[in-house]
Amino acid sequence: MIAVAVLALAGCGGGDAIVPEAQQHGHGHGAATSAAPPPAASARFNDADVMFAQMMVAHLQQGIDLAQVAKAMATKPKVKELAGAVDATQREELEMLRGWLKLWGKPEQPSSDPNVHAAHGGMPLLDAKVISEVKDRSKEEFDLAYLNLMTGHQGGAVEMAQTELKDGSNPETTAYAERVRDSRSGQIQQMLTLINEQ
Repeated sequence: MIAVAVLALAGCGGGDAIVPEAQQHGHGHGAATSAAPPPAASARFNDADVMFAQMMVAHLQQGIDLAQVAKAMATKPKVKELAGAVDATQREELEMLRGWLKLWGKPEQPSSDPNVHAAHGGMPLLDAKVISEVKDRSKEEFDLAYLNLMTGHQGGAVEMAQTELKDGSNPETTAYAERVRDSRSGQIQQMLTLINEQ
């Protein structure tokens, strides 16, 4: 299984800020996704909420990029179906998080300072190079490679969500983190079942 570095958000608490009410909707659906999306992220937020949202933006985009490859290359219907569900769900979550960061007046990208990333556990390893390497797999090898990579990738989302639940202060963001934790845990179990079927 391909290991994916997991971002830890411990120690990210910061000064609270107040933002106005706004409407921003996101809808989760697909494999192992729980019901209602969180409402607009408003009221108080802290540095952990911002870092979680910023890192999830990058994480979601990477997952979408990999899902696009899997939709085109997967040979087994269940794997292709899973990739389609991941693609659709994460696109909607990405739009929602971008709206939250805009509402808060925060950039989509976290600080480029490597010390900041080191303090949060480093950056995930799922990047263009890794995705390109998966694309080079043969049809016979692709499904297993994709499932292994996505299992680690979604495990990273679970870890980020758990830290947001511990350190975050914005109720809508922590509600989203809870949904991420539960839905990605479900996807991981589904993918492990598919891996065992290979």
